[in-house]
Amino acid sequence: MGRISPDTIESVNQRADIVSIVGEYTRLERKGSDWWGCCPFHNEKTPSFHVIPDRKVYHCFGCGVGGGVINFVMEMEKISFVEAVESLAKKAGIEIIYEGSNQTDVRPKDTTRDDLIELYNRVAGSFHYVLKETQLGAAARSYLESRKVSPEMIERFRLGYSPADRRWLYRFLSSKGYSSDFLDKSGLFSKKYPESSFFSDRLMFPISNRKGQVVAFGGRILNGDGPKYLNSGDLPQYKKGETLFAFDLALPEIRTTRSVIFCEGYMDVIAWHQAGITRAVAPLGTAFTAEQARLVRSFAETVYLSFDSDQAGQTATYKSILMCRQLGFEVKIVVIDNGKDPAEIIQNEGPEALKKILDYSIIDLDYLVQIAGKRFETGNPEGKTRASAFIFPYIEALESDIQRESTINRLSAVFGISEKALFADYKKRKQTKLSVSGKDEAVDKGKIQRIKRNAELRAVLAVAANTDLFPVMRNRLTSDDFDDPSARDLFIILEECYRSDAITVDNLLARCADENLRVLVTETITRGEFADNAPKVVEDGIALVRKNALERKKNRLIARMNLVRGSSPDDIKTITEMMFEKQEIDEELAKLKDMNE
Repeated sequence: MGRISPDTIESVNQRADIVSIVGEYTRLERKGSDWWGCCPFHNEKTPSFHVIPDRKVYHCFGCGVGGGVINFVMEMEKISFVEAVESLAKKAGIEIIYEGSNQTDVRPKDTTRDDLIELYNRVAGSFHYVLKETQLGAAARSYLESRKVSPEMIERFRLGYSPADRRWLYRFLSSKGYSSDFLDKSGLFSKKYPESSFFSDRLMFPISNRKGQVVAFGGRILNGDGPKYLNSGDLPQYKKGETLFAFDLALPEIRTTRSVIFCEGYMDVIAWHQAGITRAVAPLGTAFTAEQARLVRSFAETVYLSFDSDQAGQTATYKSILMCRQLGFEVKIVVIDNGKDPAEIIQNEGPEALKKILDYSIIDLDYLVQIAGKRFETGNPEGKTRASAFIFPYIEALESDIQRESTINRLSAVFGISEKALFADYKKRKQTKLSVSGKDEAVDKGKIQRIKRNAELRAVLAVAANTDLFPVMRNRLTSDDFDDPSARDLFIILEECYRSDAITVDNLLARCADENLRVLVTETITRGEFADNAPKVVEDGIALVRKNALERKKNRLIARMNLVRGSSPDDIKTITEMMFEKQEIDEELAKLKDMNE
């Protein structure tokens, strides 16, 4: 076993369809031979994310990220290089060969993530069977019937039941050959009592990744004491704050409608889907996070918030409005009165009632004004001040000055405050915030640091963008000839690709460990910077690099000569050898000068 072979990596790079892969994360539109879309790595509404299918590279002119298809999968899925290659190979039907082995599909040493996914899918199937086909699942089936959950939804969400016997799951999995060590690390069992299931006597909700693979569970208690809901903790294959329940099922309609509904929990999501509105998703036992919102940012423009109407729900809605506005979403609020939730609406009034509620959603500003009017006595100056301060963070989260001005105009009319006074208080609050923080928190320059270009680096970048020119460069230069560290690193990467007989842009990017250098390469390629003059840039660059290398060598030689002070035969011999070496350098420098004149 060992590393994945270069041939396998090359096959993956060649056969992977970068447009379709990137298109799973952001909406792309074709312009000429290339594709453009909103960047999935940062917040933007004007597309600056550029995909070049012929070169299999991407680059964002907004935030600067860039790379090849393997790097894209690594960054989006937060997985290793090996995992990304394996995922792409599987999708393309490519056999994986590992160096040092004649076997194909030899698994790497650490398969924990894949093994856990396989386990969780098996367990989900078992829970589903217990719910549907056994007497053990009778109580859970009755509960679902009482909540008017249809058989279609039970199948769509692969709902299941975990038996009350806490040792049932351990015995079942042990009989299937799973080791106790592996089960101990699975997250399915108690840390204190390894054979005791974490979930027991609960209605089970499988949580899937965007590929539809089960990676975790949520469980609702049916009898006895304990928390109403239990959720899997973070696992190698699952990060709670970066996952959305039913995202895999909701994505098609999210793409189509360019909108998404964020709900309180599992049953609410199921209710929306049963009503035929399948773009509903939910956070997973935690507060709604920016990472979860970013999952849909590339596919949706409008967010519908469908949280509870109680105090806690109002607080969650308020925070979510601010977060979604900061990410550039239009936000609407689904208002359900009388403390009901979508699941109750489905249960008591049917799907059409839920559809009607969605049609009557209100914009986020109207919602905030309503909440402020209920919380504060807006008939007196103190109440008006507090109500305005309540909405000022919303104003700060808006994208444009026009939106901010319109909002202030609205508040002026609603609260009976002059626009001048509102602007003054808002400005004062913002200045105070900046003085405390010492910077504008809304500005995020990102982690990309610009590498300073010089003639050496430009020459190697021209080769990176036109890899057929590398044999010319390597015949006349070595890595030691480069003074610039970035140019030297890029040359070494090109040399590695050349020796592997796989000198392509995608292989080059795959070997770029320095993110800043990788971004620079992709930026150069996507801009087409050396499309017309690459041979001349490379030729001039080779001459310059060689000249500078000789000058440095000459200066070091002269410094060594100055250190030889004696007149012994050995000293004289050393001086003579160094003088001959200096003469050879001078002759080569003269030739380079003649060539450039």
